[in-house]
Amino acid sequence: MVQEASLQGIVKIIFWFFAIAFIIRLVARMALPYVVKKGEQAMRDRMQQMQDQQRPQRNEGEVTIEKNASAHTSKSSGDYVDYVEIKD
Repeated sequence: MVQEASLQGIVKIIFWFFAIAFIIRLVARMALPYVVKKGEQAMRDRMQQMQDQQRPQRNEGEVTIEKNASAHTSKSSGDYVDYVEIKD
């Protein structure tokens, strides 16, 4: 059994294709700002949590001095050159 494509059937398929594409675009335009806003808020919350974890909680007026261990230079890091003043 062989069926022939009619012009009316092709027009109907094209109409439904464009109608569904239009509906998908309309829904995406409405939903996308909401999804982006929720994602942005979640990212901000995660960044705030990470910053709170890295920063220790201190009481007001408490002072601490933190020294960086890599700031100290060792004697073997370079050659020492004695300075000699030359008079003319």
